[in-house]
Amino acid sequence: MTDKNIPAVLRRLEYGVYVVTMGKGNDGNAFTASWVTQISSAPPMVALAVHNKHQSSRLLQEHGAFVLNLIDKDQIAVAQTYYGPAESGYEKLKHAAVKVSPATSTAMLDGAAGYLDCRIVKMVPAGNHTLLLADVIAGEMFSDRPILTTTSGKLHYAG
Repeated sequence: MTDKNIPAVLRRLEYGVYVVTMGKGNDGNAFTASWVTQISSAPPMVALAVHNKHQSSRLLQEHGAFVLNLIDKDQIAVAQTYYGPAESGYEKLKHAAVKVSPATSTAMLDGAAGYLDCRIVKMVPAGNHTLLLADVIAGEMFSDRPILTTTSGKLHYAG
């Protein structure tokens, strides 16, 4: 296999598609993310990769917390609302229906299938991304429907 084949193979990896929210209320920001994984069960932890040029990178560092909003497979329009280039601005939650997460008081989407309320404990440089390691301090599911994935939603991110 040659290096030119690597991106095509990486695009075939399967991920969940989530909306990450940060900040307070409608002044917060959001983006669609798929590079997310659980990394520990005791304590419960997740890792989230964020592009270094992404405007939310700074907000995540400032706030030290985020909510991982789980989107069900029929909510692709929600994921598409927050999908797009980092340069699209900080006001993606300006007119969104949001509520306050229970543990970090972070903006979260009203109507999401579920959520994980996360406090960032470490930021690790990883090439053109930063890996955020976070404790999951609250979470709940509101739906038992399957979550949106990169295959079911055809929303593939290759960096």
